[in-house]
Amino acid sequence: MPRKSRIVMAESTSHIASEPAPAYGMNSYTDVMSMLHSMPMGQKVKEQVARRLVLEVESKYLSKAFSRLNHLAELERDWDGHGALPISHRVLNNVKSVLAISGDDDWKEWMIGPDTNATLGLQSKTTMACISVGAKEYSYYAEIDGKEYYGNHLAFTPESFLETMRSIV
Repeated sequence: MPRKSRIVMAESTSHIASEPAPAYGMNSYTDVMSMLHSMPMGQKVKEQVARRLVLEVESKYLSKAFSRLNHLAELERDWDGHGALPISHRVLNNVKSVLAISGDDDWKEWMIGPDTNATLGLQSKTTMACISVGAKEYSYYAEIDGKEYYGNHLAFTPESFLETMRSIV
């Protein structure tokens, strides 16, 4: 007999997808699947929800990154009190596309923050590395073993961005 899940569903829906976002994590993959199979919804929706719930249970850093993006998506014009623009939906989707192909450890070293020009910045927690994400391009800077590395106005693709993230931390 499957044990009961300890998940509490949020009242509003996630900005990442149209599935509900759990307010509290669950204990295991089994908990996720037991809860999911008891819900009355179509198979496609169940698959979307399962991906998100498993992420919440098993991927601490990816989960934090998704949560941070949800928060940043809610920023309105003048969020800094000095005329800052809200984060572009295209920029948010760019980072979400990287999250979709990355592993949990890829996000362990990174913090995500807003920039006043509708873009996002990633800052390494442990090294001198940062990446700026725009709607069509990204730029980066890193200092590794006393050498400087940088790239400006690079065409954004999730794969190239993830490769940059991995190479500069």
